[in-house]
Amino acid sequence: MSSVDRFFRRYLTGYLGWYAVGTAALVATNWMSVEIPMILGRAIDALTHGGDATAEAGSIALLGLGVIVVRTASRLLFFTPGRLVEARLKRDLFERMIRQQPRFLRQWSVGDLVSRHTSDVNMARLLAGFTALGIVNTAVALVVTGAQMIRISPVLAAMTVIPVLVGFAITQAVVRRLLFWMTALQQQAAALSDHVLTSYQGIGTVRVHRAHAAFEQRFQDLSADWVRSSIRRSDLRVGIGPVLSLAAALDVFLLLWFGGAMAIRGELTVGELVGFTSLAAYLVGPLRGMSFIVSLWKQSEASIDRLEEVLRPEPERPDLVRPGGPLPAPTQPPRIELRNLGFTWPGTGRAALHGVSATLPPGRTLGVFGPTGAGKSTLLQLLARLENPAPGTVLVDGVDLLDLDLDGWRRATCVVQQRPFLFSETVRDNLLLGAPDDGRLDRILATVSLGPDLASFPAGLDTPIGEAGVTLSGGQRQRVALARGLVRPHVVRLLDDVLSAVDAETEASLLPQLMCGDATTVLVSHRISALRNAHEILVLGDEGVVDRGTHADLVTRPGPYQDAWHAESQLRAAS
Repeated sequence: MSSVDRFFRRYLTGYLGWYAVGTAALVATNWMSVEIPMILGRAIDALTHGGDATAEAGSIALLGLGVIVVRTASRLLFFTPGRLVEARLKRDLFERMIRQQPRFLRQWSVGDLVSRHTSDVNMARLLAGFTALGIVNTAVALVVTGAQMIRISPVLAAMTVIPVLVGFAITQAVVRRLLFWMTALQQQAAALSDHVLTSYQGIGTVRVHRAHAAFEQRFQDLSADWVRSSIRRSDLRVGIGPVLSLAAALDVFLLLWFGGAMAIRGELTVGELVGFTSLAAYLVGPLRGMSFIVSLWKQSEASIDRLEEVLRPEPERPDLVRPGGPLPAPTQPPRIELRNLGFTWPGTGRAALHGVSATLPPGRTLGVFGPTGAGKSTLLQLLARLENPAPGTVLVDGVDLLDLDLDGWRRATCVVQQRPFLFSETVRDNLLLGAPDDGRLDRILATVSLGPDLASFPAGLDTPIGEAGVTLSGGQRQRVALARGLVRPHVVRLLDDVLSAVDAETEASLLPQLMCGDATTVLVSHRISALRNAHEILVLGDEGVVDRGTHADLVTRPGPYQDAWHAESQLRAAS
């Protein structure tokens, strides 16, 4: 089944009633539009023989009004499902993206995903609305008009078919090439969007390194590629219209040449010839429109293929395929056990974590120390289920982490990442992200020592913090992110170097609050001072755990932990 077929089944079957009534309106529109030339022909014949055409004139006026009403209704009946499909598609696309594992989304750049959510969804809307209307309208016009033309003269009707068939044969050859350039254009638009987005996000870095010229040149190159592909697509697309117009012109030529001769011989009346000519002229509009409709169809087809790449794969949820369904997440601080836990990033072949084993009793704190690249952040991502660990390598109260309900585990877990992301909202909005209420907010603000900072903000908690928290200092951003994690009730804390940007005094006041026993805690840090009160500390290296023990044990044994402790002690003494 093609992606377009799946799109129709998933999104359009619920609107078949709309399309059915809309099709009926199009039939009525085309019947009235075709009937007008027929009445006009009868009026001409009546006037030719000295008769009265008043009744025919009144009928034409009434039919004209009817066409206005019914044509408007047909467009509403087709365009409304298109807008509804657009809204549903955007919602489904967003929900699917935020439920996927990060490694799934890493297949594409941010600009590419934004392009799929905007331009590709817009093309899907056009397919469900405007394109569907054009296809049905053209088909109905051909049937209704063709039937009337055959009724007047089968011979002339057969002659008009020949140029149309030739025109469509040429069009099909062009459309196949057109699809290639449409796909290329969408990919280049995504690359351009990604470059602009990342340039805006990193504008400070661009300025500091005086990289304006390189970024501008890259923008010009991407724009030039997009323009070239757009021109090639336009060249092909505009060529379809003249081909079909030529077919329509040949129709009129054949009609006047042979139809005129038939009228002279008395095989047709003048009114019938005028009516037939009007019908042929009426067909020119739908035939010329078919070039645009075919172009939209092919472009929509390419867009739906791109949307399917995101929509079709199911999120990796081992808990959902467990026989009997997922198990509930813990409601009290759990016991966490790591059994030879390792991880290799997909597509790299490089092991990021090697054979880590540890047992963390309920309410205790496990410290994790090691050099950059030792796998500390990877360990926390596995525990947070941002990546799936191997089955049986992480146990929570004796239950495989993969068997626990993922949503429940996320609710039970406080995760604060090394590089926290703050939204361009107020301080309050960032703090209450995902929290049911602000009942714990005052206590948490005191815990992370944000009170004095908030007092200096213009609007306190309701102060906007700018793009990604740009108006805050590094320490303030870190403490806002920490407070955001702590404000929601939880029984597991996963903290990734969350105190690196705060001073020693603030760190000393925060640590007892983070290790008070109300949650089972895993704390990653480059600072020995942040880990010294942990119940156990793992020292990671390139080959996994190179040492373990309490702070008192590790500072007495030669190794990276002791070296880091001596270096910190010397810095404190020097200051």
